[in-house]
Amino acid sequence: MSKHPIISLLVLLVSLAALPALQAQTRSHDKAAKAAGLNADSLTAMDAAMQKQIDDKHVAGVIGLIGRNGKVGYFEAFGHRNIKADKPMTRDALFRIYSMTKPMVAVTAMSLWEEGKFKLDDPISNFCPEWKNATVTEGGKKVPVTTPLTARHLMTHSSGLSYDRANVDVGPTTSLKAFSESLAKQPLKFQPGTSYQYGYSIDILGRYIEAIEGKTLDVVMRERLFDNLGMDDTEFWIRKSDDLDRVALVYTKPQPNELRSWNRSAELLKEPSRMMGGQGLVSTTADYAKFCQMFLNKGKLGRARILKASTVELMSQNHLKSIGKVYGLGGQVKPDGFYSWGGAAGTGFWIDPANDSYGVFMIQRWGYNPPTYGVFKRIAAQAVRTAEK
Repeated sequence: MSKHPIISLLVLLVSLAALPALQAQTRSHDKAAKAAGLNADSLTAMDAAMQKQIDDKHVAGVIGLIGRNGKVGYFEAFGHRNIKADKPMTRDALFRIYSMTKPMVAVTAMSLWEEGKFKLDDPISNFCPEWKNATVTEGGKKVPVTTPLTARHLMTHSSGLSYDRANVDVGPTTSLKAFSESLAKQPLKFQPGTSYQYGYSIDILGRYIEAIEGKTLDVVMRERLFDNLGMDDTEFWIRKSDDLDRVALVYTKPQPNELRSWNRSAELLKEPSRMMGGQGLVSTTADYAKFCQMFLNKGKLGRARILKASTVELMSQNHLKSIGKVYGLGGQVKPDGFYSWGGAAGTGFWIDPANDSYGVFMIQRWGYNPPTYGVFKRIAAQAVRTAEK
């Protein structure tokens, strides 16, 4: 296959980027790219593109990782995790991954499902009685639901739950059970299973898991997922104060050329009163890559079997065909098994079985949408498409 498109892309990126920054970011990818079946020229172009995102002050720092054929072919960090303190972004930086928590909670739930502890279409009120008398708003009136809320509804955001916090107990000392009880008193936006609405669904799935297992969500996830995959840096809070230095600060962008840190990292040292399964985890790029490789391997990583292959395939199917929507269990899906999602601070991942590949992207931004992830995805796809056969 001709490499001219890659060369053209590289020349364009080099011409756009600042020369000193490019010289400082010269990195070799030949060995890792060959092992993983990625195009090394594309990865060099990726370096230039990511550095340009830093130089143009789109983001403070970024980490990109691409895995293929069971190997990590690209894993690079750019910029800073803390600009003011002049702390460079490092590959072991800790990130608030927000909604990238959701797929991992869904996997945890499905490991319970495999053991027959619940069925996807069982009413969650079997374990969470606060949802037995759920209501929905119809025609301006509050009426009983016609279909009980189920785990399938929660994992596909077809539950009728939203992120409306009106009259919901989200206090700093509120337990997950109390949060769920207050949410259950509010009417749903629609009858379960009839539409799609992004919201607190996976947080309630976490409550469901806790009720089934009689343990807090963090303990269940540690036992069933994190410990088995060696995800030592993934948790709902930071247990060791020394690790606080590794946290990548969240940045806002009040002006086009200004990045301002939102430094509330110290709060991560405190164990939360409730483990929010839809948004609560802190993790690293390498840890999330382990999760992606497990999912790509149909539920297995090394000697650890997290899910059966058939369960991963079930999660990767569209469960909302009947209402004309597309969503899998815990994440966005495509017909070929492609599975992906992202987080509120700009993080993202994808798992692509058709190309035996995955990507993990980490930034920390709030209140604005930089082009960085789109650039990363485009060049990553090019690295896969133009790799030598």
